[in-house]
Amino acid sequence: MARRRASNEELAGLVQGEQTDAVRRLEDRVAARVLGDLESRFAVLSQRSITAWVAAFGSVQAESGDTAALRRILSTIRGAVRRLLGPLGPRAQRELDQALTDAVLLGARQHAAFVEEATGRATRPVSGRPSRGLRRRAAAIGAAIADRRDRALAILRPSRARRWSDVQAGIGAAQSALPATRAHIATTVNEAVNEASLTAIDHQGAQKLWIAERDACVNCAAYSGMVVAADADFPAGLSWDPNQRGRGKALAAPPKHPHCRCRVTAWEEGWAPEGVPSFPDSLRREARRSIARGWSLPTESGAARIRAARELLRTGAGLPKSVEEFAALAVRAGRFTDRTVPTGP
Repeated sequence: MARRRASNEELAGLVQGEQTDAVRRLEDRVAARVLGDLESRFAVLSQRSITAWVAAFGSVQAESGDTAALRRILSTIRGAVRRLLGPLGPRAQRELDQALTDAVLLGARQHAAFVEEATGRATRPVSGRPSRGLRRRAAAIGAAIADRRDRALAILRPSRARRWSDVQAGIGAAQSALPATRAHIATTVNEAVNEASLTAIDHQGAQKLWIAERDACVNCAAYSGMVVAADADFPAGLSWDPNQRGRGKALAAPPKHPHCRCRVTAWEEGWAPEGVPSFPDSLRREARRSIARGWSLPTESGAARIRAARELLRTGAGLPKSVEEFAALAVRAGRFTDRTVPTGP
């Protein structure tokens, strides 16, 4: 029996809230199994290394004067880096490969839930399995970790590391494998979730719709609400920031970049209730509003957000006067004072 179709606000809340949170929890579980206590173990390595350096050479500002002592310290650090990162690659490959099936199943369930809410009709998940491309992406995490390890080991040689700052750079290069691993996990999990949606879209014969988060970057915000044919790619190089246009390549679906949590889902024009904007129209308006308000993650360039807001005003925002005035004030000031998406009603 058909039931009430969800409103645009309810559909957005489902995908951008509940479903995105579930995917993030899966990412976190995989990352926790892969990374364990490596962050704290690297902190211990750094502290012990600085203690050994000061004991041998007097201070962190001092250049190493005792070649034998320098070799002993660097040998100890290189050994620790190998012990910390050596098992990480195989463990990451194994855990991420095993998580692909969970991610695909999650994506299938979430897509079915969206279609059911959008149409008011009961919808069964379309089953699928991880593609070879996903398996290759999961396997590539091992080489990425090994590359970070090898770069660190190259820095931590007596011919290159003569000061504590050099040693610190080497340890930092090794430790950078941890956030790189987390980013690889996040990207692969989200690719698997979206791959499941693509399978369902192909099965259904619908068009596909790009859904960005409310605080999406200026690039992803330019895609939010875009609808293309199931067998078409989303075009390359879109961005609200003129300085970032023309980059990248056409994509069948998100993710567009590491930590991207954009989603692709089915859409048919007949799903839109009469007399109200369609869900894609609502997403496009929401993206423009986010650009005007500067809503974004703190890691994104403030200058990029200002350029995007300026471009929005130049091309016509189509937003309430108060929102456009807010954007104009931020552009004149050269910054947004608060870029956090409001969570209240």
